Amino acid sequence: MLTRIDRERLTLAMLTDVLRALEKERAISDVTIVSADPKILPIARRYGAKVSWERNRRGLNRALKTGIENVESKAKGAVLIVHADLPLLTPRDIKALIASSEKYEVTIAPCKEGTGTNALLLKRPNAMPLSFGRGSFRKHVSAARKEKLRYRVVRFEGIEFDVDEPRDLRILMRLPGKGATQCFLEKLSLERQSKAI
Repeated sequence: MLTRIDRERLTLAMLTDVLRALEKERAISDVTIVSADPKILPIARRYGAKVSWERNRRGLNRALKTGIENVESKAKGAVLIVHADLPLLTPRDIKALIASSEKYEVTIAPCKEGTGTNALLLKRPNAMPLSFGRGSFRKHVSAARKEKLRYRVVRFEGIEFDVDEPRDLRILMRLPGKGATQCFLEKLSLERQSKAI
């Protein structure tokens, strides 16, 4: 549906929406982006986020583990992992997720299909192994049980709605709101219409 360049632009727009939501939640002290792409630097700077460079593209779980180790060496406390493809994420979703985690060591927020994990809050950063990827929701629940950790599953619309397929973009375009992603899609639609004329 999108060219490679438009996919890159979409990814950066979604990252912007996620950083805006995280920036407004006071309970979050620091934001670190784990990435191998230097194009994120201006966005990271704009929102005061640090960057943990994923070297050698070794995969998401290894990159996140390295990111957590970098964060953990500088600050003690909980770690919230949030994917960057959540264009509807709001500060209210983040606040609700944090509030629901109060009595739990692990809080897991699945994707809309219930198969993946879109957010994971760990009270102790290395409490359990990370299993992001296909079927990660079930794997994270199993890992929490295996480690005998108190866990909770939460569902919030802004966290559940991730962008995986063209139909997700079509749904997003019909929803009210003017986040960076929706503005990008609107602009892209107008560009395509003007080329067609």
